Amino acid sequence: MAIPTLYIVSDGKPGHLSQSQGLAEAIRRATPARVMTVDADGKRVAPQPEKDAGLIIAAGHLTHAMAYALRRYLGLPAIVLMNPGWIGRQRFDLSIIPKHDMVRPSPNVIVTEGSLNKITPAKNASPDRGLIMVGGPSKHHGWDEDKLKQQLDALITKYQDVSWTVTSSRRTPGSTDKLLRALAQTHGQRFEYTSAVDTPQGWVAEQLDRCGICWVSEDSVSMVYESLTAGAQVGLIQAPRKGSLGRVVRGVDSLIERGWVVPFDKWDQGTALTKDRPALAEADRVASLIIERCLKPAMPA
Repeated sequence: MAIPTLYIVSDGKPGHLSQSQGLAEAIRRATPARVMTVDADGKRVAPQPEKDAGLIIAAGHLTHAMAYALRRYLGLPAIVLMNPGWIGRQRFDLSIIPKHDMVRPSPNVIVTEGSLNKITPAKNASPDRGLIMVGGPSKHHGWDEDKLKQQLDALITKYQDVSWTVTSSRRTPGSTDKLLRALAQTHGQRFEYTSAVDTPQGWVAEQLDRCGICWVSEDSVSMVYESLTAGAQVGLIQAPRKGSLGRVVRGVDSLIERGWVVPFDKWDQGTALTKDRPALAEADRVASLIIERCLKPAMPA
């Protein structure tokens, strides 16, 4: 039988591509497969495969038209990540949708804890190494640098035996970047800051493999799920919320209610971060379901 080809349709957005690559890599961990990336705008179009084996993976609304066209052209199953809406969902074989979107159960829907990612469970995590990931203002959260500094100062003070690696995101304001650089100068090796613009590809994954404790600003939901996937103890650096009913906030609150993550105020009052929680291996779980449903006919007996 032919080795399946996994066609990733990309809109060029790093977050969307990371989700698709995370799923593709999980499939490849379980079974031989090759990966080909196709541009959503048609600049790089997939050729006709020699044999009918493989599937199409797409994340982001701008990828849907190309994914659907490839589904018809190649005759392969198409899988869309995140909720494409009812019209879009009917055009694909499977939709992989985070639980916080509150979709109704359906035979062609797989519900996940958060969005998929490329992180795997940490193998070298140390309890005396911590990772702090700071985001910025977003559609769901405001930003309060004074409160942020208070929380960071408390983490540095209370975790006397932990050395922190710190990074930002593309949303981090310039003033917050200056704040983090100032803290790095004050605390030296215990607070090593690397701006997001200076982190090479794969840097976050490397840090998550080393750090047993992660504190993430609650606006950075993808970073929260990456930390959980690595198996770290996860705390939430709190940021002002713009509302309590948004799907992102609902997802975070669900994690808090189950004890998977602990917000700063609870931790500051004595609640310990959760230990010995199994790593969140959603990409591998979804990959096994996809292989069974979509690739098994093309695999050797």
